[in-house]
Amino acid sequence: MTEPTAFLRRYFAEPNSVGAVAPSSRWLVAALTAPVAARSGPASILEVGAGTGAVTRRLAELLGPEDRLDICEVDPTFVRMLETTILSSAPLAIGREQGRVRLLHCPLQEINTARAYDYVISGLPLTAFRSEDVQKILETIRLSLRPGGVFSYFEYVGLRRLGALLPRRRSRHRVRAVSRLLDQHIRDYQVDRRTILRNVPPAYARHWRFDPQPGHSSQPPGLNPSIDAPLA
Repeated sequence: MTEPTAFLRRYFAEPNSVGAVAPSSRWLVAALTAPVAARSGPASILEVGAGTGAVTRRLAELLGPEDRLDICEVDPTFVRMLETTILSSAPLAIGREQGRVRLLHCPLQEINTARAYDYVISGLPLTAFRSEDVQKILETIRLSLRPGGVFSYFEYVGLRRLGALLPRRRSRHRVRAVSRLLDQHIRDYQVDRRTILRNVPPAYARHWRFDPQPGHSSQPPGLNPSIDAPLA
């Protein structure tokens, strides 16, 4: 099964948990992983909502011998695809044998990862969840990051505005509540945003720092402010 086919099947089966109709493009993947690519030393990385592994493949290219990678995916179809493709070949297969790479088949909230990661990259469809669940997810990610760590995620351009116009009142209220929560976090924590037009649909790659470490630049390395869109 190809990646686009898998995404479409899972989207139509579980639109509220998959939230995407196609894998992320290489331009979006590059934007999401730019801080990891620009790091200067070993790092611990968590990928949440790996899907068919578009970001995972790029992380495999960036992974050094002292890096650690945890891949969290709750959907059983995607877990099987990850097991039989990316994770069955080098370098991730070698990393698993060495204990540096783990595939975690569970919700993010079930991972015991207090201050364990330098980078968290998320493919979770936040706008598909209730605001209470989004709050729990973001709090879990905040507590998972070390001081100065970077949280990176994407959202489709205009999706929250379209969602706020849904015909069902309950759905409109849910999307608007999530949008208010995200907007507040963006104001408080976002350090960069890049607009990726070469994606289906076009998307924003957003990067946050919840608690910058003293001496850290507020902007994560690897992002070029001259081509990034203004902050929301």
